[in-house]
Amino acid sequence: MLGLVAGDALGARRQLDVILRKERMMAKTRYTVLHGQYRIHRADDPRRGPQPDGDTIRFEPANLELLASLPRFSARPPDIRSKGINVRYEGIDTLETHFDGAHQNDRFAFGARDRNLVLLGYKGVQFFADEPNIVSAVDVDPLPGYVVANGIESNGRLLGLVYVGVPPTEDGQPLFVDEARLDGSVNATLVRAGLAYVEPYDTMPIALIDRLRSIIAQARADNAGMFDSENVGVEKPATIVTLNDLQALVMWPKLFRRLVTFIREGHSGLSEFDSWIRQDPVRRDDTLRLPNGEKANMHDTFEITGNRLSLRFNPEDLIIAPDPAP
Repeated sequence: MLGLVAGDALGARRQLDVILRKERMMAKTRYTVLHGQYRIHRADDPRRGPQPDGDTIRFEPANLELLASLPRFSARPPDIRSKGINVRYEGIDTLETHFDGAHQNDRFAFGARDRNLVLLGYKGVQFFADEPNIVSAVDVDPLPGYVVANGIESNGRLLGLVYVGVPPTEDGQPLFVDEARLDGSVNATLVRAGLAYVEPYDTMPIALIDRLRSIIAQARADNAGMFDSENVGVEKPATIVTLNDLQALVMWPKLFRRLVTFIREGHSGLSEFDSWIRQDPVRRDDTLRLPNGEKANMHDTFEITGNRLSLRFNPEDLIIAPDPAP
């Protein structure tokens, strides 16, 4: 009988080992290396060119067909235009330079954009005076680079980690991303400089989320970049009545975007914001996990007293679910 029990235990352990090996293999093949080039300027018609910001860049893959093989987290196909696709930097969110005609704090919104372009190797970048988000001139464009891609997100953009230099594999090959490789990404570098929030989605491996959390914890402790000037946070309330109030603030961009739409619809002050955000569980009231693992929504992440808004949690401590498939 003892031998039988021992045999059963050994068999169970072997089955567990097989399962763990499969899980490790899935983790190792989650990302795909895409060779290509970044583009920020349209020489033939500059005013219709890309509008780079702190966490988005135009990327032209060497092999467009590889995009079709990537996971589609919200069942949205890749939004390919003029042989390129916009890359959404995974795991981070920088202050908005342009959203529905509005922007966030100029210093750190445009600071994140400019630092992003420097990290990608761009020099001599100039913008139109009357179109400050569109590149009017640049020394050299496009520039080579590669994206370690996780998949296609809800707006059809390529979701991934952004790099310059020599790709680590041949084009289209799977890649295991460890902490060291994440640290070398433009994504992580922007967080380290205090120019990006960490915004985890459950499509990102938890080990990489934890690494980004440790990087932003250090940036906050050092008051790096915008964290010395953050206006809306945990126990940091700010008064918001008008769009001008909102645009001056350093705050979580995801919540900023909701507030822009709310104010654009004619609301003044915050008395109706909580009920408004609950009305649309897809485009407004995202599903997420709180730090204790509890399932919640966007309306659970903030507190409002009169017209003063603060956060209940730092954004990096949440895990957001991607938009559901239409």
